[in-house]
Amino acid sequence: MFKLLRFIKIQIVLLSIALGALFACKAPMVNIPEGTELGKEYPQENEDEIAKRILNLTLNSIKKSSEGKSQTLRDAHPKAHGCVAGTFTVQDSIPGTMKYGVFAKPRSFPIWIRYSNGSVTPKADKEGDIRGMAIKLMNVEGIKLLEDEKNEKTQDFLLISNPVLPVGDPQEYLDLFEAAFDKKIFSYIFLGGRFGALKRLNAIRGLQVPSPIGIRYWSTVPFKLGNSAIKYSAKPCAGSEFAMPDQKSPNYLREEMVRNLNEKDACYDFMVQPQIDPIEMPVEEPAKEWDETASPFVKVASIHIPKQKFDTEENNKFCENLSFTPWHSLPAHQPIGGINRVRKSVYVGISKYRHEANGLPRKEPKPKK
Repeated sequence: MFKLLRFIKIQIVLLSIALGALFACKAPMVNIPEGTELGKEYPQENEDEIAKRILNLTLNSIKKSSEGKSQTLRDAHPKAHGCVAGTFTVQDSIPGTMKYGVFAKPRSFPIWIRYSNGSVTPKADKEGDIRGMAIKLMNVEGIKLLEDEKNEKTQDFLLISNPVLPVGDPQEYLDLFEAAFDKKIFSYIFLGGRFGALKRLNAIRGLQVPSPIGIRYWSTVPFKLGNSAIKYSAKPCAGSEFAMPDQKSPNYLREEMVRNLNEKDACYDFMVQPQIDPIEMPVEEPAKEWDETASPFVKVASIHIPKQKFDTEENNKFCENLSFTPWHSLPAHQPIGGINRVRKSVYVGISKYRHEANGLPRKEPKPKK
């Protein structure tokens, strides 16, 4: 009987791999309405319920992972490589269609950037993972989107090391969450048919990087810019290439950042990609890449990170207490699309719980002195 059960399990695994190879390249099954317009959102009817279920699953996961520990970590991107200070400078020459919000005129903002790994469970850096770059601009005037933070002077841009998300809509997002947390991955594969999401997730996690400050990042999800829909990307300046270290310790990405910023400054081009086709560049499907050939990214700002010693006990504590959400935002940069709409209540709920559990105030930071 044991041998028979083992044989059946092996056949299921082999079948899932075969079916995955057959169907993984299919695009997510997002319903794009007839007559779809540029920059317009098309919410699902059950998004509020999906957001509640995702938040409950996530909070339960955080509580379980924090049992017996002195600190409650984030649910996603819990392993930080460090937070660095820098400057975000808006260019003089920007197309008129992009002169909104923080890009309305040439100026500079002090910033904090948090680099991280995406995995819920912190692990060795040599294991493939999603890498994150969360940028927080300060001294940003104007009323913000979140009601209880409308007078804060910050603007967040959240980016990852891949141009697309593994999931295409809120329901697929929830399905993957439930499969991961309830360990029902085979039900997810066979009943949900989510081969594409699993393949995209594995491809993203398979990326090996030499240093967090030497790779490109994307917003993956769209945002408003005035009346248009756009995506963001941060690309290292020319000459910012880094070689993969010969020896990779469990925390080699932090170690490489320390070494890099001990030796020289770092910089990025911060860019905007406008939506020019509502079907080929959908707002509601972040698993579909917007073609850069059809709509190239346009540089709107420069990020400068000066040489610095960031790996200190004080700065690491400060870094851990920072909170990022795309909804720390001016209305001109409002997050759009289903994943962003679900993120609104989920991110705020998680942040509030984490800060309360750690007995720390939840507040936006000031520029580095």
